[in-house]
Amino acid sequence: MRKVIVQEFMTVDGFAAGKNDELDFMPASFSTDSENNIENNQLQLIETIDTMILGRATYTMFEAYWPNSDEPIAPGLNALKKYVVSERLEQAPWGNLEPVPIIKKDVVNEIKKLKMQAGKDIIIWGSLSLVQSLLNSDVIDEYQFIICPAVLSNGRKLFTDDSKLLKLHLLETKTFDDGHVLLSYTI
Repeated sequence: MRKVIVQEFMTVDGFAAGKNDELDFMPASFSTDSENNIENNQLQLIETIDTMILGRATYTMFEAYWPNSDEPIAPGLNALKKYVVSERLEQAPWGNLEPVPIIKKDVVNEIKKLKMQAGKDIIIWGSLSLVQSLLNSDVIDEYQFIICPAVLSNGRKLFTDDSKLLKLHLLETKTFDDGHVLLSYTI
């Protein structure tokens, strides 16, 4: 069975977005002169996945950027099978590529069906509201937190004050030369 991996960029103080959904704390570019950088990590991750699920807001942000990007990760990201979770969207274009199928209801069961299909792992990038709606389900298998060397002091957290206890088991830690840290956990 395929795994569902959630990857979130977060600040040291646990915020995944600013109070108005700003992402200023994320690196503007992943590329550095070093081999030990986030871009290389993301390129390696893309080799292990073949499906991406996004919430509506993240889909809108990704669709506006990635189909026309010349960043090294863009060809791999654009080649992924994509799904967007939204009750509001009627269509979901992706540049000049195939439109993205929309999951409108029964999200947990639809993701379980995807997990049962043959293929590589499945990634959910960002998509705070979507991930929060899945926290108490059994569809998420792994969390990857990329901790950014920044403090926001307020904004949107992935784990809210009313989140239930989630016991995680460390899989890997990786420190990048630019000060970011990857923490990977399984449930």
